[in-house]
Amino acid sequence: MQNKNYMNAEQVLPPQLFEQVQQFAAGRLLYVPLPQASARPWGEGTGQRSYYRKRNQMICNQYSYGVSISLLAEEYCLSRETIKKIVYNKKNRQNLPFYPNAASAEQYNRARLLEEWVHTYLLYERKNKVFSDGLHQKPRYYVGPVAVPLTLYTRSSGPEERMKWRVHPLVWERRVAAWQQRIRQQVPLPPLIVGYAEGRFELNCGSPLYEALIREGLRSFPVIFWCSSTADCRALEKNYSPSMATFV
Repeated sequence: MQNKNYMNAEQVLPPQLFEQVQQFAAGRLLYVPLPQASARPWGEGTGQRSYYRKRNQMICNQYSYGVSISLLAEEYCLSRETIKKIVYNKKNRQNLPFYPNAASAEQYNRARLLEEWVHTYLLYERKNKVFSDGLHQKPRYYVGPVAVPLTLYTRSSGPEERMKWRVHPLVWERRVAAWQQRIRQQVPLPPLIVGYAEGRFELNCGSPLYEALIREGLRSFPVIFWCSSTADCRALEKNYSPSMATFV
């Protein structure tokens, strides 16, 4: 019975070439490697390469926000020495610096690390671990940052009774005023984070900023959309792509 892992060279090679190979390796098993251009980097086929890159990026981001080597080792079930190699590896240019603004989010998006940007922002800038943990409960799909009209969605928190998340009027006005000041000073701002499901939008993160943008007369602003299914992602891009402008 012929082994499925190899083929008879006589059935594959041209006659003249087969005769030459037969002179040097008759009766032996030969391994013929792929051409160099066709060879795939380690882990590319299994997704391991992408997994470790994303994991290492998140470790570096957490370390930059003061999370200790010991806590990182415990969280990721790695040795302290392994964590040190990840965070102290100056030769690894793949790891990106993190900044809480839309330009940084776009840089992460180009590197296919947008999800890592989102969780770093939620955990260490917004201090919203509940939202971050909720996103981790199942696979999510992220689009952005893209500049879209502010009229495409509305805020979900504020002092009004109809809001999903109520905020005390004094606290609300203080937060909105702080964002207005940053807008006037032209400080780089973070994108808004909006969920999309079954044709509905929900502004999950950034309602005070949204209100400040409205009060300052802005018409569009960068947004990161997240969906829980590829169907919602396709619907989002199909139905609203004319409204989206790539953020640069």
